[in-house]
Formats: sequence, structure tokens, C-alpha cells
Amino acid sequence: MFKEYEFLLDSIGSEDYWSDVGIDIAAYKISQFNNLSWSGLESALLAKSEVWRGRCAESLGDSNDERALRVLLTLLKAGEESVGIHAIESIESVFLAGYILDRAQAIRALDEEFEAESRSLKLMAATLVKKLREA
Repeated sequence: MFKEYEFLLDSIGSEDYWSDVGIDIAAYKISQFNNLSWSGLESALLAKSEVWRGRCAESLGDSNDERALRVLLTLLKAGEESVGIHAIESIESVFLAGYILDRAQAIRALDEEFEAESRSLKLMAATLVKKLREA
């Protein structure tokens, strides 16, 4: 299933199509992932383009698998602002859906380990940490 997911994220050229249809298709493919697919995603992640990683982050926002949080936290540290924004938004979505069981891991990653270069990312991370702590 990872190969199909990988191809999907690589092949959609139109941002409109991606946001209208592609995210849902990618999220469905993620819901079908087995251990091998998750390993493939984690292995390939940092070799992919910024656009691909951003799409990956967006598509993980509905995943109820704890490995999705791990991937999102990895994407958060990738260094690109757009990927970081998508990762934070998806972490928040996963949290609001009740899928984050270990809030401490997310808080630690956002609060202590995450070195945001942009003011926007710092603010987004701080806001999410506050929400996670208050929950």
C-alpha cells in the first residue's frame, strides 16, 4: 500500500485536485497501511521533496494510528516552514479527534525539541502545546 500512496503523492500535479480529492484518497490509503507500509513511509520520508512531505503531513491529519504522530513529529523537524505548518495542523487534528494518547510525547517534541525558525511556526507550536497541556 505504501507504493500506491507514494505514487499518489508524487503524481498529483494540481494543488486544487490535491486539496479537493487527493488528501481524502491519501488518507484512505494510510488507513490501509500495515507494518511494512509504515516502515516504508518512515524510511522514505526524508528523501522526498518538500511538496511530498507537506502532502504527507496533510494526509496524516485523520489517522488514528500512533505511528502517524511519530511521522508528523519527524516532519516537524524537517526544517521547511510549509511542511512544519502542515505537520502542526495535522497534529492538532489528530489531537482534536482524540487519537493522541501520549500527549507528553507531542508536548516534548513541540516545546523542547522543536527549533522553529519562523515566527509563525513558533506561535503555532506554542498554541498547540498550550492546548495539549490544557486537555
